[in-house]
Amino acid sequence: MITIIVDKSTFQSLSFTELEKLSRYYKHNIAPVLVMEILGDLKKDFDPEKRSAVEIVSDFSKKLFPMQSVVNGYYKSLIHVELTGGEIPLDGRPFLQMEKLVQAEDGSKGFIVKETEEEVAIHKWKDGRFSEADHMLSKIWRDTTTQEDVLKNLQKILKNLTIPKLKSLKDLDLYVDEIISNPNFQDQLLAHIIDFYSRGDIDGVKLFNSWVLAEKPILRNYLPYSIHCLKVDLLFLFGLKNELIGVRPTNKVDLEYLFYLPFCNVFTSNDKIHKQLVPLIIRKDQMFVIGEDLKIDLRNIVEFIDKKELEEKRKFASIPPINEASLTFQIWKRYLNYPLSNFKSRELSMEEREYAKSQMDKFIRASQGEKVEFEDGESGDFIVRKTYL
Repeated sequence: MITIIVDKSTFQSLSFTELEKLSRYYKHNIAPVLVMEILGDLKKDFDPEKRSAVEIVSDFSKKLFPMQSVVNGYYKSLIHVELTGGEIPLDGRPFLQMEKLVQAEDGSKGFIVKETEEEVAIHKWKDGRFSEADHMLSKIWRDTTTQEDVLKNLQKILKNLTIPKLKSLKDLDLYVDEIISNPNFQDQLLAHIIDFYSRGDIDGVKLFNSWVLAEKPILRNYLPYSIHCLKVDLLFLFGLKNELIGVRPTNKVDLEYLFYLPFCNVFTSNDKIHKQLVPLIIRKDQMFVIGEDLKIDLRNIVEFIDKKELEEKRKFASIPPINEASLTFQIWKRYLNYPLSNFKSRELSMEEREYAKSQMDKFIRASQGEKVEFEDGESGDFIVRKTYL
């Protein structure tokens, strides 16, 4: 499945039917910042004669969790994992935090995916249940992210930084890469990562000692995810100083989506700051798609399928129509070699259904068991994740 991260500008532009198609043809990896942006609308000024803020946020919440949706781990939690010796794969897969390792009755072992606070909240908001804390958090979020002078004041402070005059986004990218790659700056970068991103429970001395014992490798190779986040922030700060990036108050919020860029194949947005910075940090095996283009494509797919008879509609339950002009078809063609890989959309036989159900029941029983440990050389056989429909 092709993993996609959708920012709010694209998300709120998509209809329910378009999002339903997106969830069939992509795995939607939800960035936690999108959940906070949705909650922030609880205190947004809407026309009360049309729809209340509670109704709008409830509808957004319902749209968030169709099939094939997950919430990525919070970026600072992921940095903590990396700083304490864990590995964060940067290969387009969502990073889900595991609750425990369990064992099924046949001896197979698997991971139980931890339900995130964002998922718990979204399922509550779907039903229009908002606590007093939700309302307070929404107000704080909205107040802090819409202050007109925040980035203007930050830009004035940054004017005191002594760095070369950067005249273009290309110059900005080259300058930040020079800093990150310079062997003489690695200790300062490591100190900055600990101060800026850790949650206060990182043993900085131990981390520095481990880095020194490893012969002070370039941090881009030693702590790749932490450096990815640092590059995003440096691009933003130096771009702001040189007036290459605007002072729109929501730019800092939009920036947070880029911390999750390594965990998707496709990122989509309509925002200017994403159009500016994504090309500077995206991998060659990833795609940046303008949100308007994705909406048009999904709308065309919906219209195409709606005209078909029921039997024909079923063909496209899990595979997109073969249409060279379709953006989704081109994405499938690139990542999955579609249609040459012989994807089939068919009804499962009764025997296949029974077997799938027995496997599912086995894994669910295992998820309710006690935590176990891996033996040397073992790896997980299955993953169980609780979700709601």
